[in-house]
Order: sequence, then C-alpha cells, then structure tokens
Amino acid sequence: MSAVVIDALREEGVDMLDATDIDHIEGGDGDIRVHISHGGAPRVIGGSHLLVATGRTANVGGLDLEAAGIDYSRRGIPVDARLRTSNQRVFAIGDVVAGGLQFTHVAGAHAGIVIRNALFRLPARARTEAVPWVTYTDPEMAHVGLDEQTAQARHGAIRVLRVPFADNDRAQAERRTRGLIKVVTSARGRILGASIVGAHAGELIFPWVLALSNGLTIGAMAQAIAPYPTLSEISKRAAGAFYTPKLFSPRTRFLVRLLARFG
Repeated sequence: MSAVVIDALREEGVDMLDATDIDHIEGGDGDIRVHISHGGAPRVIGGSHLLVATGRTANVGGLDLEAAGIDYSRRGIPVDARLRTSNQRVFAIGDVVAGGLQFTHVAGAHAGIVIRNALFRLPARARTEAVPWVTYTDPEMAHVGLDEQTAQARHGAIRVLRVPFADNDRAQAERRTRGLIKVVTSARGRILGASIVGAHAGELIFPWVLALSNGLTIGAMAQAIAPYPTLSEISKRAAGAFYTPKLFSPRTRFLVRLLARFG
C-alpha cells in the first residue's frame, strides 16, 4: 500500500532515500550539506533548510504529578483500560497517555470514555482494535484493524481481498485511478482489517471502521447498496469478491444447471 504513495511522490520529484546512514552535517544558514552513505556509496545532499523529525514526548513536566500520586515517565502517563492513572480518581487522555495512539480522534474518543466513567460511573473501556488512521499524502492512505501479517499470525487461515481504483467508474471518470483497497477477513468472512490508498481514502475507510466496531462479517458490506457512480462502490466490490470463488465453483455451476432443468 505504501509503495503506491512512494511511487507518486517520486513521480512528483521527491527524492526518497531509505536504508541511509548519516555521517555528518555541515554548513550554515541557507547552505546545509548532509553527508550520507546510501547503498554503500557516499553522497552529499545540499539544501537551504534541514528538518529533523524525531518523534514526540509527553509534556508533563511542571505539573507536580508526584503530589497527586500519579506515576509518569518520559513516555507519558500510564493508565488502565478505563484511562485511570495510578491515582484512580484522576484520568489521562490523548497524546499524554503512555504508549497511546497519538491521534486527535483518539483523544476525542477518550473524552467520552472519561465522562462515562467519572460522571455516570459506567465501566467504559478504551478500545484500540477499530481505531482508524489516515496519512494525508496525495494519494491518501487509510487503515483500520489488523494488517495481513498480523491477521495471519493471530487467525491462521485468512482471506485477502483486493480491488484497484481503476475498476471503479467514478475513479475512471475523474481520472484518479491510482490506488487500491485491501480487505483482510477470517476464513469465515469476519472482517479483520482494511487498508485503502487512493483519492479520498480517509473518507472511504469509515464503513470499515463501523464494521470492525460492531463485529460485522463481509456479507454485511456485500449486501449494502452503494450509490452509483461513487468511489464508495469500491468497498462493496471488495466485499463481493469474497464470494467470487464460490459463485464460479463447479458445485455452484452444477446446482444452477440442475435448477434450470425445472424451468
């Protein structure tokens, strides 16, 4: 899936170098030179600015958390499934949670869980199996649930369904056919995960989030009626692909011929 995005960026002139060792950096304002080793060969990359992305750390310094008996570290504040800290009268949500998913929509979901726990005394728990993420590149890339490798490790026999955007009439009409949808199910059709790369992938992922949140099978998506012509049809087509082997199997053909004899 990521290869689709990488190819698009490279076509636009973005030079992406992976498996690269940085030797040293020199220069000054407006003239920076990065000495690297790429593929075993030395290389110098020049530019006006240098952006270094090294991740984020929780900003909990100066809050005097020790006075409240709240454990924390550089990774953030550890919480239980109900988002309670070591002081169970205090909750922590969002990016400050140690090891949590750093998404705005996760923080919003956490807020609802805390309200149910703190105000209504309901034992609401944070769930992560149906949290979607979107990378806002062009084309976008979205995902929810398990990827193929993780699903296979946990469930053994799985089904992987793929449909390219080129098979969608709306994508063809708008000439935005780069991308595909990939759905992972159990052998019996329980939806385990979905990934989409292509135009509006962030919008298209939501039905799969709903399916995972409610434990739906692929049949629920296959039976839904999608408006035509829309990009959302690609989800229905991927779901329908689960049944293609059965529809064209020798057993099905025999059954159809048998029923045809009765008019």
